[in-house]
Amino acid sequence: MSVSIPLAFETWPIDRLIEYARNPRKNDHAVDRVAAAIREFGFRVPIVAKSDGLVVDGHLRLKAAKKLGLAEVPVILADDMTDAQVKAFRLSVNKTAELAEWDDELLALEFDDLRQMGFDLDVIGFDADEIALLQNGPASEIDAPEDFKEADESDLTHTCPKCGFEFDD
Repeated sequence: MSVSIPLAFETWPIDRLIEYARNPRKNDHAVDRVAAAIREFGFRVPIVAKSDGLVVDGHLRLKAAKKLGLAEVPVILADDMTDAQVKAFRLSVNKTAELAEWDDELLALEFDDLRQMGFDLDVIGFDADEIALLQNGPASEIDAPEDFKEADESDLTHTCPKCGFEFDD
């Protein structure tokens, strides 16, 4: 198979697409975020499907498009793939997205740039806690109150109020 497969984008009615019933990805919690990204950037990553409408990749984008009330979505056909390739591709495309790691320093710089540009960071998929952690860094040490004192050995002895027995921690 050639690596350079010509891709033809089509626009399909949203109701022509059929979700794969055995999709192992749990993504309902992410629909709102993806919908916000589609609203902000447009539908930039098409759904991959077979001619019969079965979704190969893009279930989450399809759910977000439905939530937004879109009538049509961009589609790339995967009719050149065997059934085995379709199954493997579904798993591969989702798993490989998890393999990369972030450079936290560069990511924080990107967030800073976007914030300075007045861009709404809520639409890029990171939650506020993640962004704050990257920009502020992890808490290194908890500052002790000024009146905090180290315990000495005598502070670790306890006496039973009933029998008077003394014991150490």
